[in-house]
Amino acid sequence: MTATVGPTTLPRPAIIAGVIVGALAVSTSAILARLAMGDEPGITAAATPADAPALAVAFWRTTMGAVLLAPVGWRAARRAQVRPTRQEHRWLALSGLALSLHFIGFQGALALTTVASAVTLTTMSPIFVALAGWWFLREPTDRRTWVGMALTIVGAVGIGAADLADLELGGRALLGDGLALGAAIAVTGYLLIGRVARRRIPATTYSAIVFAWAGVLLLPVCLATGTPLVGFAPTTWLALVGIVVGAQLLGHTVFNALLSSVSATTVAIVVLTEPVGAGILAWVLLDELPAGWFWAGAPLVLLGVVIALAGRRPRPAPPPPG
Repeated sequence: MTATVGPTTLPRPAIIAGVIVGALAVSTSAILARLAMGDEPGITAAATPADAPALAVAFWRTTMGAVLLAPVGWRAARRAQVRPTRQEHRWLALSGLALSLHFIGFQGALALTTVASAVTLTTMSPIFVALAGWWFLREPTDRRTWVGMALTIVGAVGIGAADLADLELGGRALLGDGLALGAAIAVTGYLLIGRVARRRIPATTYSAIVFAWAGVLLLPVCLATGTPLVGFAPTTWLALVGIVVGAQLLGHTVFNALLSSVSATTVAIVVLTEPVGAGILAWVLLDELPAGWFWAGAPLVLLGVVIALAGRRPRPAPPPPG
């Protein structure tokens, strides 16, 4: 990927605002996905034709996100006089593959286990991102970030601990746990490629292309598994639109914008706030009352994010590996 420096780093107030907006937006993802998938969710088929299977949710959130961002991304690239090279397109396709695998794992986990379990295990990505960022980008994680990461992970595990303890761990739930962990690993590639690509490519351009690749790669998976992509109830489509506008456009796209100024590890730590928002929304909308550990873990998550971000100066992305 080219080493040409493009977008400048964001000012600190913009970073803080982006963190807040992005964290709130992604917190709605799991709840809206569960609403779209219905009371008896499935991966390739829902209990009723009115509900969307997990793979359909993954396909539509990426595809609709790409369609809505396409004109904005095109204008941003034209304004910045940036046209992705052939090598960059290969990296963007790889990022789209990582994102598609992430959503297959995340949406699949939501169909097989509870919101708290799926979200908590999926957001266990900072360790993978920190190690991969050091290895591939030579971007070490400092002591403050490690402390913040430790606090957020302890808090996130605390949020899901009671839920996991109460869950009847049959084969279905164990498969959901495995999919959630797979989603955490897959998102590592998505964030690291974004950290490098954002040196030159505007956030909306990067997001539109990567979302499009993810949708293109998810389509044959849906067709091969016989996953229905249409015929859902109006409320299901409203939930899907909510995922696109919230988690996809205000969540992922904002986080992609932050990658020009903060490390992929820092963004991964911020994403760990998702179990807090998702737990509260699951309580309000799905009547999934957070267990006692939630109220102990949530403050640790928020404290860890503050420590990881406090006093941190915006940093441009490192040059690409090799």
